[in-house]
Amino acid sequence: MFAEQDLEATARVRSLFADIPPSDPSIALFKDGELVHFLPRHRIEGHSAETMAKDLTAMFEEYAG
Repeated sequence: MFAEQDLEATARVRSLFADIPPSDPSIALFKDGELVHFLPRHRIEGHSAETMAKDLTAMFEEYAG
């Protein structure tokens, strides 16, 4: 979902993790409709593609593997 592209979709997704402040960009992983992992802007920006790939791989292995 891309914030500001679809305001209704943005509001719906943000309602799923209302206790976490908005962060753009961010990555949210849901499993069975529940938020299981969230990467905010400070864990994304300034990191290399390799670091992000490792973080995402670990996240998916932990929750979807």
